[in-house]
Amino acid sequence: MQTPPADQHAGPSIPVGPGFVALYMAAQVGAYIAFIPLLTLLLPLKAEAISPTGRTLALSHIALWGALTAGAAGVLAGIIGDLTRHWPGGRSIWMIAGLAGTVTSYVLIHAAATHGDLMAAIVALQISLNFMLNPLAATLPERVPGRQKGLVAGFTGLAFPLSSLFGALVIGVWLTGETERLMAVMLVTVVMVVPFIVMTFRAGPQSTSKQRLRPSLSAFADRDFLIAFGSRLLVQTAVALNVLYLLFFLDQETGFDRALKGMRIEVAMAVLLATSTSLSVISGLTGGQISDRTGRRRQLVFAGASLLAVGSLLMALVPLWPGPWFAQAILGVGVGLYGITDTVLVAEVLPDPADAGRDMGLMNVALTAAQVLAPLLGIVALARFGDDLQSIYLMAGLLAFAGGAAVMTIHRVR
Repeated sequence: MQTPPADQHAGPSIPVGPGFVALYMAAQVGAYIAFIPLLTLLLPLKAEAISPTGRTLALSHIALWGALTAGAAGVLAGIIGDLTRHWPGGRSIWMIAGLAGTVTSYVLIHAAATHGDLMAAIVALQISLNFMLNPLAATLPERVPGRQKGLVAGFTGLAFPLSSLFGALVIGVWLTGETERLMAVMLVTVVMVVPFIVMTFRAGPQSTSKQRLRPSLSAFADRDFLIAFGSRLLVQTAVALNVLYLLFFLDQETGFDRALKGMRIEVAMAVLLATSTSLSVISGLTGGQISDRTGRRRQLVFAGASLLAVGSLLMALVPLWPGPWFAQAILGVGVGLYGITDTVLVAEVLPDPADAGRDMGLMNVALTAAQVLAPLLGIVALARFGDDLQSIYLMAGLLAFAGGAAVMTIHRVR
């Protein structure tokens, strides 16, 4: 199916069909599968396999430099995408390049023999991912009309929990070898992203003339946009802290090996992720429907962030098994509720519909910045409190609550 280009000033007006929504959602999930299982399981396991000594600090440094690269690559991908969207194929050509680079980066990750090799592979992956993710982010404002944005954002908001579930069940339980795990991620990503690329490539670019870009930071002059950006940065940093250190926390703080004798740590990790992800999908779908019916975005975003905070604090205060299991269940409900309702809130808080594509890309910088801030805070906490990972989850809880509370001061959205 093809979605006709929209007028760049009025915004898209022709509704997108179920086929477009399905392929768009599949591409989002596939793109998230390219990095969520990596952060939760594959990267920590690879860092430990290379050198068990100092694994936590090495993971923090690799994640930090990878995230810094992602920040720069995201901005560059957005600029290049805007300047070349009039080319034949539009933004889809950069998705093709990003997908090819992602596959190549996974080959480099597999071949990495030192932490330096692994860091270089992660840097390459982050560059590639952002050239695939940025065109996907621009799709919502450029191809989806306003009356459908909430619905489409709700479906694409499932990308995080579904990719986490893939990581828990396929990577954590079903597959056990590094090679087959990396191959599974590459193949699933390609299979899920390529159909959307084909569809949008055939549909053609969204503009047939070159555009003069307006100042890219002007949206920050808008009070509500700035608050939404800050809120997303704080809450996503809390999510990133939970994801990045969960495997090591489980191994070091919970005593799971005594409570669950004979169980591999990857399987125990999968139990936590499957629990949180299943509840995340349910709470996200339910929250999205409630959000559309009531129109109260702020309250639901705050509720989701508060549950995130409770789950993180429970991890810090009750680390012994089965405390983390209950904590991850609560955290999962919060992630699902927050993720989908915040996506809709952000789509409605943009200052000017004519600049929706640019400003959505700018808002997504908060996600990248969170990936920088999380390992940086982790390094500081590890230096201050030794190897005490409970301090990291205490920080995550405070950040999530502060981010949720900030949303309540937004004026333009209910």
